[in-house]
Amino acid sequence: MRKKSLKLFTLYFLGTVFFALLVLVLTLPKFLILDRWLMSKGIYMIAKSVQENSTSLSLYDVKLLKGSSKVGSFNRLDLSLGFLYLLAKGYCADGYLELKFDLFGSVKLKGKDFKCLEGFYIKDMDLQINDDIRGFSKLYSVKAKDVKVDELSLVFKGRTFEGQAIAFGQVLKGSGMIVLNRKDPLRSQINGTVSGVGVSFFIYGNLENPTLELKK
Repeated sequence: MRKKSLKLFTLYFLGTVFFALLVLVLTLPKFLILDRWLMSKGIYMIAKSVQENSTSLSLYDVKLLKGSSKVGSFNRLDLSLGFLYLLAKGYCADGYLELKFDLFGSVKLKGKDFKCLEGFYIKDMDLQINDDIRGFSKLYSVKAKDVKVDELSLVFKGRTFEGQAIAFGQVLKGSGMIVLNRKDPLRSQINGTVSGVGVSFFIYGNLENPTLELKK
């Protein structure tokens, strides 16, 4: 009898906590939550207009700034809360960029023909980050520190990746390692090299802001 009472109390407690969290999410201004999260990463957001519903948020004519530099923009940015996940999807002309977080720590990143980020354009991307990183990304017009790379393709295979770049009229190939950041998967580190005839590039940094640098 005592065990049954303890189970009922545990279920009641968990149900109360879940209901309280749900009410908190539904009543808090979601624009401020998103703005605070971006600010924690050093990014500032400006939106021309905002529309909030109970489980979703839409922002229009959005600009993202890091310091005084523009890092990206969206015609529209949607944020929605589903069962055990949070979804952010940005639109730019005919392209999109989508980021999905679930309650279990998995992150999915997808993009297609997205041209509104400074420094590169996402032709195609489909990544899943959990205990490792799997998927691919194909970027065009990548601005390296010294030169412009026509195309950069990365295939992620868990804790390693293979890379291919097109620059100086030739194809460069290589590979690298991944150091996973479990607390913040988008800050997982990548480190590798792609090489061709007399030319090499370092690929390093985190997934949020990778760097491509000409090896001298």
